Amino acid sequence: MKEDQKELFQKLLDESFRKKAALEPGAKVSALVTSSKSDYVFIKVQGAGISGIIAADEFTEALPKQGETIEAYFLQESSGDEYFTTCLNGDTISKDMVSVAHTAEIPVLGHIVGENEAGVEVKLGEQTGFCPFSQLDPELKKQNNGVGKRVRFLISEVGNKGKIIVSQKKIADKEREAKISVLKGELKPGMFVTCKVKSVHTFGLIVEADGLTALVPASEATFKKGADLSKDFHPGQVLRAKVLKLDWEEGKHSFTVKDFLKDPWAQNVPFKEGDLVTGTVESVKPFGVFVKLNEHFSGLVPNRETGLQNRIPAAQHFKIGDSVSAFVTEVNPTKRQISLSLVKAKEVQERLDYSGYLSEETSSTGSFGAILAKSLNKGQKKG
Repeated sequence: MKEDQKELFQKLLDESFRKKAALEPGAKVSALVTSSKSDYVFIKVQGAGISGIIAADEFTEALPKQGETIEAYFLQESSGDEYFTTCLNGDTISKDMVSVAHTAEIPVLGHIVGENEAGVEVKLGEQTGFCPFSQLDPELKKQNNGVGKRVRFLISEVGNKGKIIVSQKKIADKEREAKISVLKGELKPGMFVTCKVKSVHTFGLIVEADGLTALVPASEATFKKGADLSKDFHPGQVLRAKVLKLDWEEGKHSFTVKDFLKDPWAQNVPFKEGDLVTGTVESVKPFGVFVKLNEHFSGLVPNRETGLQNRIPAAQHFKIGDSVSAFVTEVNPTKRQISLSLVKAKEVQERLDYSGYLSEETSSTGSFGAILAKSLNKGQKKG
């Protein structure tokens, strides 16, 4: 019995020491929000049975909800209450707390008041800190280096003469890593996300979704053929996208936005077999010539349908931008393919007074059958 009491006493003593250690200034804890009021957020430290409070004005966007888990840092005990923080307010931070914030990596809310050649000045209450440009997050640099804004920092260095060096990039990177850690467990290929365009390139869009950077390849950004993405997209634009591929090891991820665009192949395709069309050479390949018909559709002229002799490479005869007339031999919506023939187009032109009919009766496209019928009618009337 005495042994049981001794063991119980030791457990209580160990628990007492553990709680005491958890209440050292700067101690980082995981806490459960028990309630949120206009002045304070009430929390319970997980695994320690300690209750505490956090000033509500620390939460600039929205107060945490009951049952939500947050990370906090112990500040002090006063009048029986245990005070915690998620981010020290630079306007009230003391010199003693600067040292604690530095050691425990507690975020500090600072006011960017100016800049010089090397970085920005940050007001921390009665004290002034300095943040080198290298320690500013790229997104903040785009916003006039954040001058005039209140931003969260980590204290990187405290000099002997009280010089304070802070980093905003460190805290931005930590927040991004935390978000990505959550995404690793939640995000899967096929899921839809909201993302923001960071930059536009010929090869595609660089976008960001909750801290995750991904590529939207040009082929997944539009249905248009040879489109100039800079005309349809711009940095800062918000898009809905579907996850195509996630590669956490290489950090290479790809999205598509096509699901939220109108697919021209799902509409009425403006071409059919037997049409005579005009277009421009888009590219020349070893197997044939691609002809751009409009901004959404292109067709392929196989080598055998170019009219060139077998040993003459198509690249020697066709140049990108050349205007050509072609005959539509096949439209395959399933394969999203249009087959063209320059040979048959030439045959039609030889059989019809095509140039005269084009100016009088047709636009850039016309059914060979319709043209032929009209031509025959015209000949009968003359007779």
